[in-house]
Amino acid sequence: MNLTQAIQDLFNDIRDVAQIIAPIAAVIGFLGLGLMYLGSSWPIIGTWKQENPRAANQVVIGLLFVIFASSVTALISFS
Repeated sequence: MNLTQAIQDLFNDIRDVAQIIAPIAAVIGFLGLGLMYLGSSWPIIGTWKQENPRAANQVVIGLLFVIFASSVTALISFS
């Protein structure tokens, strides 16, 4: 096996792992975001949300990054 083939295999493995992990992370993120918004009437989540006012923004930025990364891996796999 030459170096070019090894590098291609590495990137193919990374792409395959990213295509598995990205949708799982997106689903968990959307469920967490929904829990933050809908569960804010519960005392535990409401208190946590008051202590961490930027948490929802950080989750949204993370979800946008995951969606972007999964789009890039989808484009790579179709090339």
